[in-house]
Amino acid sequence: MESRSTTLGDKGAARYPVSKAGRHPTWETWCLLGILVAAAVSYVWSLGTTGWANAYYAGAVQSGLQDPVAFAFGSADWGNSITVDKPPLSLWVMGLSARLFGLNTWSLLLPQAAMTLGSTLLIYKLVRHCFPGYAALLAAGVFATTPITVLLARYNNPDPLMILLMLSALYAGLRAAESSRSGPLFLAAGLLALGFLTKQLQAFLVLPAIFLAFILFASRTWKAKALSAALAGLLLVGGSLAWPLLVDLTPADSRPYVGGSTSNSMIELTLGYNGLDRIIQREDDPSAALIPAEMRTVASDAGFFRLLNVNYGQEIGWLLLPALIACVAIVVRVSKGKYSRPGAILAVGSVVWMATTYLTLSFMGNSFHSYYTAALAAPLALCLGLATDIVLTSNGSLLRRLGIAASIVASCIFSRAMWQLSDSYPDWLGSGLLFMGLIAASVLLVPAPSEWIRRAAVWAAGCSLVVGPIFCSVTTISHPQTGSNPLSGGLTKNANSLSRFMAGIKNGSPAWAAGLAIGNTPGPELAGYLRSAPSTCTWVAATYPGQTAARFQLEVARPVMPLGGFAATDPSPTLEQFQSWVKAGQVCYLVLQPEQLKVPGNSPEVTSINEWVQASFRSETVDGVRVFRLAS
Repeated sequence: MESRSTTLGDKGAARYPVSKAGRHPTWETWCLLGILVAAAVSYVWSLGTTGWANAYYAGAVQSGLQDPVAFAFGSADWGNSITVDKPPLSLWVMGLSARLFGLNTWSLLLPQAAMTLGSTLLIYKLVRHCFPGYAALLAAGVFATTPITVLLARYNNPDPLMILLMLSALYAGLRAAESSRSGPLFLAAGLLALGFLTKQLQAFLVLPAIFLAFILFASRTWKAKALSAALAGLLLVGGSLAWPLLVDLTPADSRPYVGGSTSNSMIELTLGYNGLDRIIQREDDPSAALIPAEMRTVASDAGFFRLLNVNYGQEIGWLLLPALIACVAIVVRVSKGKYSRPGAILAVGSVVWMATTYLTLSFMGNSFHSYYTAALAAPLALCLGLATDIVLTSNGSLLRRLGIAASIVASCIFSRAMWQLSDSYPDWLGSGLLFMGLIAASVLLVPAPSEWIRRAAVWAAGCSLVVGPIFCSVTTISHPQTGSNPLSGGLTKNANSLSRFMAGIKNGSPAWAAGLAIGNTPGPELAGYLRSAPSTCTWVAATYPGQTAARFQLEVARPVMPLGGFAATDPSPTLEQFQSWVKAGQVCYLVLQPEQLKVPGNSPEVTSINEWVQASFRSETVDGVRVFRLAS
């Protein structure tokens, strides 16, 4: 008989009994309910002030309501000239909500809030399965109040759905490792395939955690585990590639152009724009021209401390250092067999997910948006939940006291640095919390005469650290965001920060960046002018870039063609295509965006179309904007 592989986590198997449904104490249930209610309130408070949020995706949802082809492919316009630069699953979710409740802010954003609450509950379930209630509650609370989590729960980016699917896949994968069955592993593969249909390769950041947990802990032969993993891999690859292949095999004249690609290919979009182009440094990246010169004083900010810098610290940096320290402590504990088998499985899964995501975000190329840090919030919360259990259950040896005290001091110092990023945060509160944390660390450094004193010091230290992200989240709620790069927290003190640059964009400076990141909305006279266009036109107008075209479309409720896709860098449509559409009377107007034409990274096709229109048609000025009538 073939011998079974060795698994980890057998020591201390009774250390944390698996919780049973209905046996949680009443206080724990009420605390969980309180976290979920508080989170729900924060996610929907003054939600209407967000408006269309990311108009680029809101416009795509609007298109899907008008045309089944636009819905199926995720078209930016229901004339189906081009898709958005992501797969359509998150658009489908918002689209179904909009179909039920009408197209408005609430119908677009309530599903995002609901999915984030689902993720919060899943984090609680993951930890509570094999750890005490306080660890599970803290993990859920940390995730729910992380600033980037709160921001995206109130936004229509694809990230909330992707995170929910990643957590669901992790839950299934860990159950596969614990039960040594292949079924949950196949379920995890299917969920990740759906994650791929949401945001492509980013959903696979949790994949190494699921794979290692199953390989290390499933009580089966190595051959059997390898076979199950291979079959799950085939399911994942097949499920993930099904949509790109379906798109690429559909004749190009029967579907919209694939936005974000250079060759009208979903496979190329996956591996290029949404894949390797995000990871590696590319000097010839056309989007590099869109980065302001003052923010390109160094070749890249990639490195171990990227996520703590002025551009990304408010999103995720508040509890990042204690989470990284927790990873080390968890690995040590796993290696010493201090966890039950289910606890060790969760510990390994959490640390590997945390490490994979942290390193990827820290060292990926400069095509980096601050909201990418949302992928780190869930593993960070899981690791901190497990760390809480380590601190509260550790013995009183001098070495452990020193380690805990030093970790708290370092974490409080880094948290104090986050408090100093913006004038929105009261300096006295940051100083007071630092003092509170240092006092708690001092108490934990010496043997306490009573256990309650030690526990009180632990919770005081925890409170000194979690107030920062909660305060930042409240600040985030009070500052409605819009456009393609929403930010957490307050306006930073650093004049060369992303926060300052985006603040200028909201005021229309520079104009080209405002059009690209937020979009220009047509004035009332121009909107009325476009609405009165002949109904025979497929597109009431063509303009650029994608955010501006989406805002025009949402305002006039008729299809608007986004020339060149999101950033006006895609080769769609070609000059010949556009000329044929104009000749057929399918495009009523072209709305000129002169500031956008100054950007060096524009598609040659967009430039050629503008030159041809200006040379061939007369313009008139409406609301201060030049408009060319293309259809009689």
